[in-house]
Amino acid sequence: MSYDKLKYEVVKKDDVFEIRKYDPYVLMKVSKDSNQGFGILFSYISGNNSKNQKIQMTIPVVTDVTSSSYIAFTMPSEFVGNYPNPLDPNIQMIHVPSKEYLVIQFKGSIRHATKAYEALKTYALKNQIELIHEPILLRYQGPFTLPFLKDNDVIVEIKQS
Repeated sequence: MSYDKLKYEVVKKDDVFEIRKYDPYVLMKVSKDSNQGFGILFSYISGNNSKNQKIQMTIPVVTDVTSSSYIAFTMPSEFVGNYPNPLDPNIQMIHVPSKEYLVIQFKGSIRHATKAYEALKTYALKNQIELIHEPILLRYQGPFTLPFLKDNDVIVEIKQS
């Protein structure tokens, strides 16, 4: 099965690090840990919304680096300007404009996200890249995929020159 995926352009690549410019997108976000929030978001895309409309799952799943503060799904691109309103007050719809991010890719368990973020910060400092905002964890496979097969990105918005 093919999932709609966030669209971006790679501006620069250096080993496991990239600077990416993401197209605008919409996040549906729940401020609960990923275990609690997943069910709320899944209910929304399963039709618990103002139009009783089913929405295809997208990748990546978006969380904070520890997966404890929030979880978010991205809206499929065809819904960016016209999505059904959530019925659950826990769901927040966030329009994200085009932005540039410093990204580090890693395979494995999300437990390695903090270590990846530390490497990203070191790279940014060495290369005089100004990080703004908190790191974001992008998770591309579901919970039943073996950890060593999982692709993940830690991204942080950067100040554009």
